[in-house]
Amino acid sequence: MGNVREIESLNQRGGRMLSVVDLIEDGTLDVPTAAVLLSLTAAGASFLTAAGPGGVGKSTLLAVLLSFLPPDERIVTVTDPAHAGDSGEATCWLCHEIGAGHWYGYLWGRRAADFFALNNSGRIAATLHADTAEEAVDQLLGLGVGASETDIAAIDVLLTMVRTGGKRRVSTVYISSGAEIPRFEPMVTWDPHGDRFEVLSAKQVARVQQCAERSSITIERATEFIKNLISDHTRYLEDVVQAVADLYCASRGSAPADLRK
Repeated sequence: MGNVREIESLNQRGGRMLSVVDLIEDGTLDVPTAAVLLSLTAAGASFLTAAGPGGVGKSTLLAVLLSFLPPDERIVTVTDPAHAGDSGEATCWLCHEIGAGHWYGYLWGRRAADFFALNNSGRIAATLHADTAEEAVDQLLGLGVGASETDIAAIDVLLTMVRTGGKRRVSTVYISSGAEIPRFEPMVTWDPHGDRFEVLSAKQVARVQQCAERSSITIERATEFIKNLISDHTRYLEDVVQAVADLYCASRGSAPADLRK
C-alpha cells in the first residue's frame, strides 16, 4: 500500500497514525464536516491544512484527507518540484509543510512556489503555519514563497485548526470562491462556546453537493459511510483506506480491490 506509506510519513507524534474515526471521537471534527471533506476529496479538491503554532494536528488532519483519496490516485511526496511533473497517472502531490525547515517534504521559496504550480498536473496537499485564510494567502504570496495568485486561487479547500484547553479543533473550513484571485470563504466554523460545528453557507454546501454528484459520492452517501466507519470501529489507517477504496469501487460499479495485498 504505497499511499499508506506516504500518509504514514506525515506522522510526527509516533505511535499509530490517527484516522478520521479518532478525530471525530476526539471532537476535532464532526460527522457532517468529515462527510463534506470526503465528498470534496472525491470531487478532486486540492487542500491545505493550517495552524499557527506547532503540535495542533495539521499533519494528522492532512493525513485524514489523504485517506479519502481514490484508490487509483497515487500520492507523491515532493522534495524538488523540478523533478516532478505530469506522471501520466492520477497524482496527489504532497508537501509535508510549506516551511523553511530542512526536513523531508518541507518546501520554501522558489521550490514552494513551483509546488503550487503542480496543481495543473494533479492535485496538491500541504500544511503551513497560519491561523486564518487571509494569513495563509499573505504568506504564500509574500516574499518567502512568492507563489502566483492563479496557483493559490486554484486551491479548493483550506482548513485551519486551533488548540484550546486541551482540545484540538478544526476551527474553519474555507472553500475557494472560484475567483481568479485567491479568496477563501468560510463554510463551516467551530463555535468554542458550544463546542460544536456550524454551517455558515447553505449556498456553498449546495455547491459542494453539485461537485460531489459528479463523483457519485454525495454528501449523503459520505455521511452514511463515515457513520459506518464509526459503528464498525474502523480506526486503523490501512483499514480506513481500504474501506474508502471499496466505497469508490461501489460508486463506480467496479469490483473492489484488496489494497492490503
